[in-house]
Amino acid sequence: MSVSRLASRLSSLGLYPANTTQSTLLLRSSTNTIARTYSTPAATSTPSSIDLSNLNDNPGSKSQRLRVGRGQGSGKGHTAARGHKGQKARSGNGGQPKPGFEGGQTRIIDRLPKRGFKNPEHKDYQPLNLDRLQFWIESGRIDATQTITMKQLLDSRCIHNVEDGVKLLGDGKADFKTPINIEVSRASKSAIKAVEACGGKITSVYYNKLGLRVLTKPEKFEEIPRFARPMKKKDIAFYSDEANRGYLAGKTEIVGMDH
Repeated sequence: MSVSRLASRLSSLGLYPANTTQSTLLLRSSTNTIARTYSTPAATSTPSSIDLSNLNDNPGSKSQRLRVGRGQGSGKGHTAARGHKGQKARSGNGGQPKPGFEGGQTRIIDRLPKRGFKNPEHKDYQPLNLDRLQFWIESGRIDATQTITMKQLLDSRCIHNVEDGVKLLGDGKADFKTPINIEVSRASKSAIKAVEACGGKITSVYYNKLGLRVLTKPEKFEEIPRFARPMKKKDIAFYSDEANRGYLAGKTEIVGMDH
C-alpha cells in the first residue's frame, strides 16, 4: 500500500488531517523516525582499544592447511597428490630417507675401517692443582680451618665443573704451605706428599653420579639419600689402599658402609 493511500484512509477515520499533502509528509517523517530508531548502527572499522579479546591475524595472512587423502570429492584424495608409486609416494621414511642412506649401496660409514673403542669405564676427573688451591686460600675464598669438600671448591669457583669427581694434582707444590683437611675423589702421589708435609690430610672418597649431585646440590632433595659404596673390585681396591689415602683403608666391614 502506498503512503498516499494509507494517509487518505487514516484521514477518513479521523486519525490524520484531511489535507492529503500534510498527512503524507507527517506519515513519512514518522516512518523515517521509526526506521532510524530500530536500525542497526554501523560497525566501527577499528576497535577503540586492542587487547587479547580482539587480537587476531591480518586478513589473508594465514591460509588453512591442505588436508589430503580425505576422499576424491575433496580433489586431493586417492593418491593424496603424491602420484602413482615411486619412492616419494611411500609413507614413513620412504619419501625422506634417513641421513647417510645411499640408495641401497654400502654406506661410506660402513666402508671406512674402524680403530679403537670407547672405554665405558672411563672417568673424567676435574683437575685441581695445589698452586690454584693455595691462591684461593690466601685470597679468602676458601676457609682452610674447615674440611674442604668438592662442594666448597665448586661454590667458590675454584673448579667450574665436578664431572665424575675432582683429582688433586701437585703443580705448585713448592709454594704450598697451608695445612688443610681436604676430601677429593683422587690425588696424585706428589700432591699427597706436599699436603702431608705441611701437616694437612687428604682423603679420597668415592661418589657416584647421584652422590655427587647430593653433595653439590643438597637443596634439590627433600630427603638426603645415603651415599653409595663402591661396587667394582678395582674401586674397592683403590679406596681401601692406604697409599691412595682411601676412606675405606683400615675398615674391615665394607658392605652397607656409609661415608
